Amino acid sequence: MSAFEVLPYSVETLVQCLADGSKLTSESVIRNKRHRVYFEEYFQALEAATIVVERAYTDRDYLEDYAAYYDRCFQEYPRRTQRLHFFSAPFDVAQFELTLGDPNAGVGEQGLRETYLGFVVVKPLPQTIVGRTCLKTYSSDSGRRHFPSLRIYPVNLFGIELEVEILAYQEQDTVVAACATSALWSCFQGTGKLFQHMIPPPVEITGWAGSHMPENLLAASSRAFPNNGLTATQMAHAVRRVGLEPLVLGANTRYGLNSAVYAYLRGKIPSILAAELVKDAESPQSSIMGGHAIALTGFSLGDGHATGYGESGFLLRAARIDKIYGHDDQVGPFARMVWEKIEIPVAPEEPAGNSSHEAPDVEEADPPQPKFDSFEFLRTSWAGSVHAVPKFVLLPVYHKIRIPFSLVHEEMLRLDALIENLRQKVMPAVPRAEWDIYLTTSGDFKASARVDYAAIGMPVTPSLIADLPRFVWRVTVRTSERFQLDFLFDATGIAQHGLLVHVVSAGAEYAQMLGALAPFCQASPESFSVQVRSVLERFLASPIPAA
Repeated sequence: MSAFEVLPYSVETLVQCLADGSKLTSESVIRNKRHRVYFEEYFQALEAATIVVERAYTDRDYLEDYAAYYDRCFQEYPRRTQRLHFFSAPFDVAQFELTLGDPNAGVGEQGLRETYLGFVVVKPLPQTIVGRTCLKTYSSDSGRRHFPSLRIYPVNLFGIELEVEILAYQEQDTVVAACATSALWSCFQGTGKLFQHMIPPPVEITGWAGSHMPENLLAASSRAFPNNGLTATQMAHAVRRVGLEPLVLGANTRYGLNSAVYAYLRGKIPSILAAELVKDAESPQSSIMGGHAIALTGFSLGDGHATGYGESGFLLRAARIDKIYGHDDQVGPFARMVWEKIEIPVAPEEPAGNSSHEAPDVEEADPPQPKFDSFEFLRTSWAGSVHAVPKFVLLPVYHKIRIPFSLVHEEMLRLDALIENLRQKVMPAVPRAEWDIYLTTSGDFKASARVDYAAIGMPVTPSLIADLPRFVWRVTVRTSERFQLDFLFDATGIAQHGLLVHVVSAGAEYAQMLGALAPFCQASPESFSVQVRSVLERFLASPIPAA
């Protein structure tokens, strides 16, 4: 048998390749998998044209699983996998063979690099066959879609060096992994490169979590292998084993989830969404399907303006998010989840008390109208109407990032309230500010400053030579997409101390208002919080010049 095969892409060809690679799963079963449905749409979006089948591939993650469990089974399972490579350029086996012998012949090495879409490892198992998957993301769609936590994966295809920028994905294996394990594994793919820690295979993640027994020792999941799921405590234990700190954020509202996911994803940190799946949530026949964990990897900023938050109407850029993308092990990579408002009927209240007398015959008034409660849930990419009800977000965070998003958010709420009160009185014609809050590094800020500030004609050098900590919270203030201010807060500092380390101002209206507020801070500093005071003190003499 040849070491490879070159096939024109089609959904049927993909199904055949998955079945051949699995050896234990029929084509009919694969056609009914959610992954097949999802991949059909995904590869259509990527404009896949050719599949190169690498027949004997040793995948480290599967090999670790194999050694820990499958090698000891009575049934024999293969230890090698197949890897399917996808290209947007059409070519045949003759052209590919020419390229193997001569980089400039056939389709050409450069042609392969430019049209490479990534790969899917096919595990030789029943049912759970989608192994390590590295496929290009959807397009940015003119800047609407954002996938900030990607990394580059080098690929060697018979000596040809290829690469794909992505965050790896794989399907849940209910023997040595669960959805939480798969979500953790995908997150570690990103944080491993970002924070320089080891990237464990799924079997090792499950083993770590299993060594921290669940609170209920009688639970079915108390055995490490086979594994049906992890508790929040076990997931946190696995995060600590790679040297990171687990940060749990309540995110059971649209605003809470959007703001947290955005703030840390912009810092290239993926997170895990713990949610409850509900089928037909909008129907009286709704049913709870169970808990689920998804690695959150991207978001879509809708065209509309941010919705005001709280009594003050605070405008946060993250509130624009209308879709979140995640590695859902039951669907596929970068699976779309769309925010939807669901109207759920409220059961009518029983009349208070019971009368022993019959009610007199009276002409009935208009019958009471049914009542509904409105909720916002995430419609998943599962078939049918399946919504994810967010519960919390778990973030694997570097231990030196000590200042959480919530602190910066609360301080900016206070600052915005002060400015807004003044704006309405003295500058009502100036649009209200939108606040953009996210984690970043000093290096990424400076790289961004060279582009962002130069584009609007502002000096760049002062920001490039600024002495900054490695991790900072960046707060950008805009009015109608017009830059006003940039604040950088030390993400590694102490909350009781002023964290502001750098300010950039366009010298426009919001800088003038801060300059007007600064004397009040000087006269009565105890009336202001530490962080708000640190901002206003920068504007005591006069608004900071554009820098």
